[in-house]
Amino acid sequence: MISLIPDWAHHYGEFWRAIRIRNLWFIRLRYFAVVMLVAFVVLGELLANFQLTSSQIIATLAISFVILVYNVTIHYTRRFIGCEAGSFNCLHLSIIQMGLDLIALMYVVYYTGLIESPLHLFFIFHMIIGSLILPGKIVYLAAGLVSASFGLLAMFQRYDMVGRHFIHGLYTNVRPQTLIYDILFIIVFSFMLFVSVYIANKISKQLYKREQQLRTTLEKLNESEIAKQKYLIGVVHEIKTPVAATYSILDLVIQKYVGPVDSEVERKLFRAKQRTEETISLLNDLLRISKLKILDVRTTEDIDAKNLMESLIDKQLETIKSKSITLNLIDKREVNKKIKSDSVLLELALSNLLSNAVKYVNQNGIIEIVIYESENRFMIAFSDNGIGIPKESQPRIFNQFYRATNVDKSKHEGTGMGLAIVKEIVEMFGGTISVISPSRIGTENNPGTTFEINLPYHFKPNEYDIFEVNNQEYLRDKNNF
Repeated sequence: MISLIPDWAHHYGEFWRAIRIRNLWFIRLRYFAVVMLVAFVVLGELLANFQLTSSQIIATLAISFVILVYNVTIHYTRRFIGCEAGSFNCLHLSIIQMGLDLIALMYVVYYTGLIESPLHLFFIFHMIIGSLILPGKIVYLAAGLVSASFGLLAMFQRYDMVGRHFIHGLYTNVRPQTLIYDILFIIVFSFMLFVSVYIANKISKQLYKREQQLRTTLEKLNESEIAKQKYLIGVVHEIKTPVAATYSILDLVIQKYVGPVDSEVERKLFRAKQRTEETISLLNDLLRISKLKILDVRTTEDIDAKNLMESLIDKQLETIKSKSITLNLIDKREVNKKIKSDSVLLELALSNLLSNAVKYVNQNGIIEIVIYESENRFMIAFSDNGIGIPKESQPRIFNQFYRATNVDKSKHEGTGMGLAIVKEIVEMFGGTISVISPSRIGTENNPGTTFEINLPYHFKPNEYDIFEVNNQEYLRDKNNF
């Protein structure tokens, strides 16, 4: 198969995507063209007094039917044609479409008067659209063939070598122009074709090159971000080692393994141990965030969301009992559908939300976890009647290191990283997370908070084709392609 990929289209992704989108444009425009051709004949006869001959009517309607047939065929078969260089692909399909369209248009123009036809300007329109899709050499070749065919037909008509088909209702005389007019018309028409191709193709090249430069810059930025995160992971590990050692020493002293400790000193040591524990927690959160930023999720598995939540609740059971918390897990789905996702990351996200709820409810508090679905997407809402989140803090609650203004930091330890991690994971899976405060089960004194996660049931990493448009979409699952 002849390779038609232009040299400047080094990054094929956006190039192929544009071809598929514009192929679909052509298909839709072609349906409209069929309707307009039929309307041109019917309304021209009934309202404009075109006085079309029987051969003109039959030819125009026959061409309309042929266009409809090959357009339906292309519309159906395009879904089976991929976008891979080296084989028959959507670029070759574009060339076939353009060739068929130009042949059909030449027949239409010929049977409606050729030089006198009001439809000959569609050649220029077609060349401009083609220049946005196809390599320059193909479009220039097409422009040359159109110009040559148009010029030859005009000369053949003038010397009665082929039949003449004028729309008599549009002109008072038949072919009043001189030979010089015909020659000038053909020259100007050809010139306009080639200038249109040149300008449109030049603009298209510039846009693709600029897009390629932007992608290259973005890739370099991503590489720099990964390098930075790897460096941060190394630094954090180095810092964590002496901090963990300090924590262990403080714990030994507080446990009085090294001898009796004065009560006042013990209180100070206990506070130091708490601060050291907070530091370790912060370092662990930093490690999680950094790993998430460089993680490429490649594996998924079927996850039972209800079982996962029950196991997470079981891990928090001692804290829940110590605070006499009433916790309700409700699954409102009619069918317990499995989620296809990364189990480690999903568990980390849900665990953080559950830990937050347990942390910020008071003694004898209430936590309600509701699982349901909406528009065939998995939904889970964590509601509590804890301290709530002030309205001014809600827009920033998912920012790293941010903690709500009403949090008593001496009572509720934390680093402000948990929700940032949750948001990162949820968005990685193609979902969203929202916060509502006061919650549905909150009271005036305990307004509470609701965190709601919306996820697709089937997250398929590296399974999305950026070349498919699916009518108006830019991403489509390859398995349903």
